[in-house]
Amino acid sequence: MAQKYKVFIDEKVIYFTDSEIIDVPQLELTEPLNYQRLVELLVEPIYQIVSPNPKKAKKFFFHYFTKIKAAGGIVERATELLFIQRNGKWDIPKGKMEKGETARETAIREIQEECGLTGELTIERKLMKTYHCYFMFEKSILKKTSWFVLNYEGSKAVKAQTEEGITSVKWLKRTALGKINKNTYSSIRTILECYLIS
Repeated sequence: MAQKYKVFIDEKVIYFTDSEIIDVPQLELTEPLNYQRLVELLVEPIYQIVSPNPKKAKKFFFHYFTKIKAAGGIVERATELLFIQRNGKWDIPKGKMEKGETARETAIREIQEECGLTGELTIERKLMKTYHCYFMFEKSILKKTSWFVLNYEGSKAVKAQTEEGITSVKWLKRTALGKINKNTYSSIRTILECYLIS
């Protein structure tokens, strides 16, 4: 079975794969880099690193990055889905895993905190995992996020966690996904694509 990891660096992507992807340039790297050097190096929107052991190659590549874990998910309520707006873009609620938490516990807690939900929130199924790189507090970060599909039963009332930079929380019809895709991150578009075919 083919192994492939998709890592987002801003709006660019690196695939770590054991099977070459046709028409995608290969990135040759003999030593790990930090975030700033990596961003300078990436000219094309998509690259691949081909290795017989993609997981090991990814680990080597991001050697200098601080690894953190997070979880979140797409929340369904009847015919609507829950979205947040942060930094002027549509996003899906998520947050960092606390010590002793499972990914499932983190997803439920973070969605409740970020969106102010008070009713019962349950996980329906696993969706996918994403990897995202960024720079914060003078550190190169590699964040691994576990995504779930959740069901919510309760009041539609929501409240944005403004201290996390969230400006609004909204229940939107599935037909609004086109609108979301026009003003969101490439990683979120990937999650929504996975949701629609799952």
